[in-house]
Amino acid sequence: MRIIAIANQKGGVGKTTIAFNLAKTLATRGHSVLAVDNDAQGNLTGSFLSDPEELQCDVLTIYNSDSRDKRAVTPQQIGDRLHLIGANISLAKKINRGDHTLLTKLTSGLKRVQGSFDFVLIDCSPSLDFLSTAALIAAQHVLIPVKPAPYALMGLKDLFDTIEEIQEGLNKAIKPLGIVLNLVEGRETVIGQQYESAVRETYGDLVFTNRLNKSTRLEESPAFRQSILEYDTDGKLAEQFNLFTDELLKRL
Repeated sequence: MRIIAIANQKGGVGKTTIAFNLAKTLATRGHSVLAVDNDAQGNLTGSFLSDPEELQCDVLTIYNSDSRDKRAVTPQQIGDRLHLIGANISLAKKINRGDHTLLTKLTSGLKRVQGSFDFVLIDCSPSLDFLSTAALIAAQHVLIPVKPAPYALMGLKDLFDTIEEIQEGLNKAIKPLGIVLNLVEGRETVIGQQYESAVRETYGDLVFTNRLNKSTRLEESPAFRQSILEYDTDGKLAEQFNLFTDELLKRL
């Protein structure tokens, strides 16, 4: 069971959109997938469920559980080979508590479904808070979406420092899966090209060869509960996302 945290403490880089589309794409390819919404904003949950009242399995249950509680987590089935552990704003209370006992709760919760899925994709919050740290402790791999824009490199350095600290402490197995350049402008500016070059020069082979362009179609698709492959089957972004998924699987 490959557990992948999709993380970047900088907001607006498309973490949730990638998590949603990747979960649906992998499931379409025949893999069993568990999507975990580990962000109090609940945007990933909203991408899968049209009505918040439809949520049957809340990640908050994991954070509230006793470590000795051996009851199985029962993820909500939302499609063929696709399951969800969702979230809503109630999760924000956990962030504000600053309770260090939370850090290993997600790890324990996912151990209860060990072997039930090929992939677990954890959508992280846009900050290096307790929830994001818990996700990094639970994961084996970190997928890092980056928008080629100002301060991208600064944010990456902070994230890699955090990953290194976790490697030295609670999760020696975690390692970066790669950096994916996302929301790339179709008509690239000179500044955008310079930022992309800077990311590639700094991180080399860690940066995915395939990148994802900015697209209104991609941003619209979750509103229809559809991946870009379903919503715009023959579009450029569908092709790009397939190539990105191919590269991700090859890296794994």
